[in-house]
Amino acid sequence: KNNLVSTVLPRKVDVLEGENAAFCVEVEKEEMDIHWYKEGIELRETHQTILKSFGRTHILVFVNTMPQDSGLVTFLVGRSKTSSQLRVKCRVIHCPPSCPVGVQINTERANAALLSWVPPQDTRKNPPSGYVLERQEVGTGSQEWLQCLTTDSATSVEILGDSVPCEADYRFRICSVNKYGKSNNVEFPKTVHLVPVARIQAPLQDALVPEGQDALFSIELSSSVIGTWFLNGTQLQEDERFSMRRSRSHQSLRIRGVRDIENGAEITFIAYGIRDSAALYIQAPLVKFSHLSEMDRNKFVEIGNPIVLYCELSDPAAPVHWYKNGVELQTMEGLHIQSEGTMRRIVIQSAEFSHSGVYCCDAIDDVIRFNVEVEVPPMKFAHIPEEMRTKSIEAGCPLVLQCVVSPSEAEVAWYKDEILLISNSGLEIQSDGDVRKLVIQSTELHHSGVYRCTTQDDAVEFQVDIKDVSWLTLPVTHSAMLERTKSFEVGKPLELECEVADTSVPVCWYKDGRKLLIQNGWDVQSSGMTRKLIIPSAELLHSGLYSCETSGGTIHFTVDIEGDFYSTF
Repeated sequence: KNNLVSTVLPRKVDVLEGENAAFCVEVEKEEMDIHWYKEGIELRETHQTILKSFGRTHILVFVNTMPQDSGLVTFLVGRSKTSSQLRVKCRVIHCPPSCPVGVQINTERANAALLSWVPPQDTRKNPPSGYVLERQEVGTGSQEWLQCLTTDSATSVEILGDSVPCEADYRFRICSVNKYGKSNNVEFPKTVHLVPVARIQAPLQDALVPEGQDALFSIELSSSVIGTWFLNGTQLQEDERFSMRRSRSHQSLRIRGVRDIENGAEITFIAYGIRDSAALYIQAPLVKFSHLSEMDRNKFVEIGNPIVLYCELSDPAAPVHWYKNGVELQTMEGLHIQSEGTMRRIVIQSAEFSHSGVYCCDAIDDVIRFNVEVEVPPMKFAHIPEEMRTKSIEAGCPLVLQCVVSPSEAEVAWYKDEILLISNSGLEIQSDGDVRKLVIQSTELHHSGVYRCTTQDDAVEFQVDIKDVSWLTLPVTHSAMLERTKSFEVGKPLELECEVADTSVPVCWYKDGRKLLIQNGWDVQSSGMTRKLIIPSAELLHSGLYSCETSGGTIHFTVDIEGDFYSTF
């Protein structure tokens, strides 16, 4: 078999300049002696010529071809060969156009700019397909250029003020373009001031402002223009009192601390093609209440005590109305509505449960509320010294436990060793005004213990010790024993007398368990076996249990002072 080539090369291979050209041949057997030629010259492997063999497959690659690589490529094995014509085509170079020349700007027409230019010199060789015009706003700090229009073949264009978004100074530049790119930009020689034709979108509104506060006027336009503000025809300048702001199409004026003399003033805004006005009206300062603490606004009052609600206004002449639970209050007996300077006050002389509720003081511009709750006063006992709450008496003697409670109508309960006591033949529970008493006419040993008088809010405790004196013979006469219960009138002399068995026996006098000290007008006498205690003028407070004590025994007197309380004063 003469032909050793299984696959032959194509008749021709066409590639573009810079591309790779590849050739592949397959032979009958592996490890055959093969050769590659171009234009009769055998090829050797270089960085641009790659020769590879894989079994029966042999490859030739020309890397990054150039036109001079064109030629006849031949593959030879034994006496068999196959050839292909390599053709490397040159790339066509396409370039962007050159930039326009002779740029000019004409600003003779108001609020317009006429821009003109000349096409580039190489138009025939590399023609532009059009021109792109861009603008830049001057003085904003931004370097951004924005496209404003394109044109195909014209070499001049007029830019009107209505084509820009806001009033400003503008600069322009132009470049040529085609499908292969754009030229460098050429800037026009000077800037032009353009003003868009603005329309009012939201006009100025009249303002009603409290004296001393800030007034704000604003206008919304269809485009951003530079405007001027006037107050009663006088142009305003930016200072600490007048502040003017422009944000795109929004314009605003702030007047700080408006004055009463500016009531009815005309505020005017003027811009290119725009004029609008509004009025400034000054409102009297709002009447406000001074702040009150929560404690002052929430009142807890005991029944019978006065209720006083007060507040302070910013305006001493401002009228107010008082309400309770939504119903207006008027001055009446027991309820007084008072006004003094900036102070407003309501006084209820004696609180009742019906006075609980929500009270309001209304000054039209402001309102303040009070929560009032009328409570029953706590039922408390007057203080009793500890020595008067400890009783130590002999069996058979009367026991009187006494305390004073407030309010006088308070209900009490008596207990002995935590057991509730009730009146019976030997025990009497008494209530007289604010005085509460427990009386046992003749004590016995079992009457010893802890006695308590209680209200729902308080309690007072007595310690009672009954002594057994059955073994003791009192050194007193029978006649004295019969007179151990005494009644005296207020203002009359009070005289207690007893006899002792021995003329030399000393005695001590006690009242309600407390040793008596001689006071002005009081007299303690000793004559033979007779012992006396004399008070020249008896008072209600002299009622109680008196004792004359010797080392051998004690005798007790129950004294009751009768008469009008006020007669003692």
